[in-house]
Amino acid sequence: MLSDGRTHELLLNGFPVAMRFRLELWRVGRLFDNLESSTPWDVLVRFDPYTKSYQIVRQRARDTEVPAAFPERAAAEAALERAVPVALAPLRSGETYYYNVVLDVETLSFSDLDELERWLRGDLQPAAKGRLSPVSALRRGIGSLVSRMLGGERRHYEARSVSFRA
Repeated sequence: MLSDGRTHELLLNGFPVAMRFRLELWRVGRLFDNLESSTPWDVLVRFDPYTKSYQIVRQRARDTEVPAAFPERAAAEAALERAVPVALAPLRSGETYYYNVVLDVETLSFSDLDELERWLRGDLQPAAKGRLSPVSALRRGIGSLVSRMLGGERRHYEARSVSFRA
């Protein structure tokens, strides 16, 4: 993801990149497939101009990794390409399943980054419970719009595995 020219340019210009992954396990049905379970995790990448390093933080459910710093883009890309262990196994034997992975990549503004960092630390409990003032929600919406106008972007990717029998 970092080797994409646009993404790398945004990173170097102070726009952190958030990657939201979700691995889903689907059971094949007769008319409709059934979502058996899913596991989400987030990855935040930013470039620190003072240390000239790429910083990566991974966050899953209630577990946040210690941020890692990489001096070169290639090293950061290699870290992002490492497999993430996920415990997501079929519950029924004799059924047909497949995995679906979803990735949303979003370039964040500085205010989005501050909010995400507070959330990673657990400081946004009222916002998570929906007790956000309308003014704050409006400010965040305007901030996101300005971020998109300045070059921030969102991309969505999905991939499905081949079907297999459990």
